[in-house]
Amino acid sequence: MTAALKGTLALMAALAVTDIAPTCAATYLVDDSASAPQESTARLRWRQAAPTRSNDNSLEGAIVVVVRLNLAPWMNRTGRVFLALPEQGTAPVRVAWTTQGRLLAGALSPGNRALVFAGPITTPVVEETLTLQIEADGSRLPGTQRLKFHFEIDVD
Repeated sequence: MTAALKGTLALMAALAVTDIAPTCAATYLVDDSASAPQESTARLRWRQAAPTRSNDNSLEGAIVVVVRLNLAPWMNRTGRVFLALPEQGTAPVRVAWTTQGRLLAGALSPGNRALVFAGPITTPVVEETLTLQIEADGSRLPGTQRLKFHFEIDVD
């Protein structure tokens, strides 16, 4: 094989790798330290008045949180903001939320994240009220648990 042919094949291989290599957005934690729940805890109640092993053992409750996201570091960029709930090491929990429209409503479980905003970032602080609906298996919940949510942003 000639040196010119080897060089051409190497260049073609490099171009092929460049064309299929994924471009990944960078992910950052969003400062939400100004966020505050309207109550200190979400009180969960039995879904059924008298749960038994053969019945539904679900606990459910709600809490309202005023979310303030500091997006100033990503002004004038396009991004996707996610609400994340890392694995908690607790009984299975499902969380759903509604909003007033600035962020997207959604649902998630521990170990996942859900999209709450996508598009251009045109304001340094996004403020929204989330009404969180929490559901857990009461037969597997050992006691008071703290759910540790956070927000992440993927920017292009």
